[in-house]
Amino acid sequence: MFGGQSWENDEHASGESVTPETKSIEDITFVDTGVGPTLKFLIAFVTGAFVFLFPIQWEGQTTIPLDVMMTLLQEFSMPLVEAYTLLLLLLGGVLTTLSELHYRGIQTVSERTETLLELDYWRTSILFWALRLVGSALGVAIFFGIGPEWIFADPIVETAWGALAITVALVISLGAIFVNLLAELGGLQFIGTLAQPVMRPLFNLPGRSALDSAASWLGSFSVGYYLTRNVFDRGGYNKREVFVICTCFATANLGTVGAVSAVLGILHLFPIVVFLYLVATLIVAVILVRLPPLSTVPEEYIAEPDPEPQFTGSVGEYFRFAFNEGVKTAEKGDSIIRTSIVGFVDGTKLAGMIIGTIVTVAMVVLHLEQNTEFFVYISAPFVPLMNILGIPDPQLAATGIIVGGAEYFIGATMVVEADTVTQVFVVIVTSGQAIFFAATAPMMVDMFDDIPMRFRDLFVLLVLRTALLIPIAAVLTHVAVLIGAI
Repeated sequence: MFGGQSWENDEHASGESVTPETKSIEDITFVDTGVGPTLKFLIAFVTGAFVFLFPIQWEGQTTIPLDVMMTLLQEFSMPLVEAYTLLLLLLGGVLTTLSELHYRGIQTVSERTETLLELDYWRTSILFWALRLVGSALGVAIFFGIGPEWIFADPIVETAWGALAITVALVISLGAIFVNLLAELGGLQFIGTLAQPVMRPLFNLPGRSALDSAASWLGSFSVGYYLTRNVFDRGGYNKREVFVICTCFATANLGTVGAVSAVLGILHLFPIVVFLYLVATLIVAVILVRLPPLSTVPEEYIAEPDPEPQFTGSVGEYFRFAFNEGVKTAEKGDSIIRTSIVGFVDGTKLAGMIIGTIVTVAMVVLHLEQNTEFFVYISAPFVPLMNILGIPDPQLAATGIIVGGAEYFIGATMVVEADTVTQVFVVIVTSGQAIFFAATAPMMVDMFDDIPMRFRDLFVLLVLRTALLIPIAAVLTHVAVLIGAI
């Protein structure tokens, strides 16, 4: 737990307005940017951006390098890829079980083993423990072709295993290498610093919050939460600012959006999808920060207030400032090779943690969708709206958005058989919903227990975000079609 006492009783809490100091370019201490740190920053930044965002031609279609890497791996040896996917499933199930047995006092292990296996990373609730174990069992059954016939029903197994499990295993493991290059060797600071001039006027947030947002988009929402908690504990944010950052900017990360795009077969449109998703997310944030419940959260601190100085300077000076921050971070960071290895290990752990849940939930959701009218009923009120907005396959679009509020990945992949326009639209909406009750909502409530962040407030914000995202995403998607980008 990163939190402290309840905000009502914290002796450091302060509702007083704090005026930040204003600084100019002359007040900034610039590092002596040698050739080594500068090259390390540039190589890491260009490589990471190239793999995710640079369009290339491959086998007659426009795609991104990450997609090509995945294709080559599967063409080299699909059995090895499937074995790697099964290994991740079993890794998640076994380590989660060891962790739960240890921390629940059922069967404890030595401190050395606890540290070596990083058991704290695998702690979860009983529900997600069960989901990971069931996912492991399903993976074994599918891989070895054993078990009841319903497991192998078409097209359910192809979607849950072939489209979801394998894609997640590859995209997150590979993508984490390049995400880590961006996050650890200056790209995060460079992007975040450049965004600072827009944070206060548009979102009423300090410029430093751009770093938290970039951390969520390049890494994961949990990384963004951690950074936010860290700054909050040091007096860098008040309670309203924390609530805004967590619910408006800790949305789906770049790697996960890539994984969803790969599952849907639209990875060749990834740069367009990411751009539209970010635009939609920022528009929604501009609106929501001015509405309850966000606008009514008290502007109180839990530590001695440490407001951020307001930097003033020209565009050129700001770019120099951002470049300086990136190089300074790269200088302190590990080598490019070590950073890549750490990224792969972190990505493997993350994939192992979530893949079992994805397989289990996917099998349940796909069987419900295939054999019942459950999702037809709960999404029916949204179908006319999809028709009005001109979204093809309105039933699938409505279903994907509804399911996305519970679990982002499964919600987005409900439109795997839909029109490309529908797929792009649903990815934008579900990626920007931010509050997923299978993951982010309970983590927010737990990590920020000293802020009035309640489930009912999060549910209201989810409804508001979705209500805003639907028309915004529809307009953006149609514009992209109109100009030939989709």
